[in-house]
Amino acid sequence: MLPEKLRLRLSTVTAILAVLVLIDEVVKEGYTFNPYDVINPSITHEKLFILLILLSLTLGWKRR
Repeated sequence: MLPEKLRLRLSTVTAILAVLVLIDEVVKEGYTFNPYDVINPSITHEKLFILLILLSLTLGWKRR
């Protein structure tokens, strides 16, 4: 198990990275989220965003 402070910092960093992925998507493609790109077999911004958000939420979840 990771210490609580480290988990929260990693959660924050991954959330910031997710936002940066969305910003990059807007700059490169002109839109924020295309649901079709989620089922596209190649690696897309949308898949990276979902992965980072899920990781951030998992790390930020308080375990009691």
